[in-house]
Amino acid sequence: MTDTEVKKTPDLPFRIQTPAGYRKYLCSGLYLPSVTTVLSATESEKSKMGLRTWNINNPGALEAAATRGTAIHQCCEDYIRGIPVKCPEEYYPFWDGMAEYLDWFDTIHWSERPLRPDWNHLRSDDKEVAYVWSTVHEYAGCPDIIGEIGGVKVIADFKTSNGPYMNNFPDRGDRAGFGGFRKYQKCAQQMAAYRLALEERTGFRCDVALIIATTTETTQGIFIDGDQMDLYESRFIKRAQMFHELDKAKNETESIS
Repeated sequence: MTDTEVKKTPDLPFRIQTPAGYRKYLCSGLYLPSVTTVLSATESEKSKMGLRTWNINNPGALEAAATRGTAIHQCCEDYIRGIPVKCPEEYYPFWDGMAEYLDWFDTIHWSERPLRPDWNHLRSDDKEVAYVWSTVHEYAGCPDIIGEIGGVKVIADFKTSNGPYMNNFPDRGDRAGFGGFRKYQKCAQQMAAYRLALEERTGFRCDVALIIATTTETTQGIFIDGDQMDLYESRFIKRAQMFHELDKAKNETESIS
């Protein structure tokens, strides 16, 4: 039995971190890798090396960004639920302007967890976490927000960033623009994966995606149409296949040694 196959019992945690550093969720009796794990593990070696170099040159930056992102996500959740938003002062520039985009939604079906009763099967048995998953392509994850704007079904993701996102390939030599484009591409594949898993679990298919990206200076709302989402979906499926091939090879090597 590999570290992915499990027998479901009440004692098993619903989220784990494997020795290889993979985050996995317990879904349908299997530990499935998170969408972000699949995307990170299947980056090119050049991209991985670039990230390692950046981490060395910017110690603590990833942890600081994660803390900031968690704070802004909590602000968004509280706002959606009508709870007074208490944004830490140091993160307020990232929150400022976010509510305008949240107000676009006429209906919200999901905000970190399902807000409609017929999706409660997407919650863990202990009700502590919720996620969507694909047993076909074997991955799982938690979308930020799913709702409707003017009758259009939308899946959205909140991002905090030091620089703006870009949905067009930048000019040659524009390093900041290239970074923004790479982040846009990764986020688009992430939402395409969630969209596919949500449809598999509920039959609900989002028409478009929306990236709400905020910096200290501006907040962006970038829509991704259905045709583009189909393209990013096919790209993610290929990366999921690649991840499982790598994971299988790793497990076989470890069992031999």
